[in-house]
Amino acid sequence: MDESKVIGNAIRTLRKEKELSQFCVAQRSGVNLSYYCKMERGEANPSIRKLYAILKALGVSPVQFTELVVLQSEYLLFSAENRAAS
Repeated sequence: MDESKVIGNAIRTLRKEKELSQFCVAQRSGVNLSYYCKMERGEANPSIRKLYAILKALGVSPVQFTELVVLQSEYLLFSAENRAAS
């Protein structure tokens, strides 16, 4: 499992739930838009400082984010196991 993709997907999920654009989150967090887009696609790993800034821009606590990452990771593992069993 690619952790960068899981983290990026969790950020994207939260952004869409908040109905915010990538531009808006990047601007609010002080992260370059191009870099932010790469993070959502799992092509870049945010530093802890950047991740906290993004979570703050999204209005999400680190605990809430971690719970979402764990849930999505478990879902991906479960899906992979089911595909392998088929």
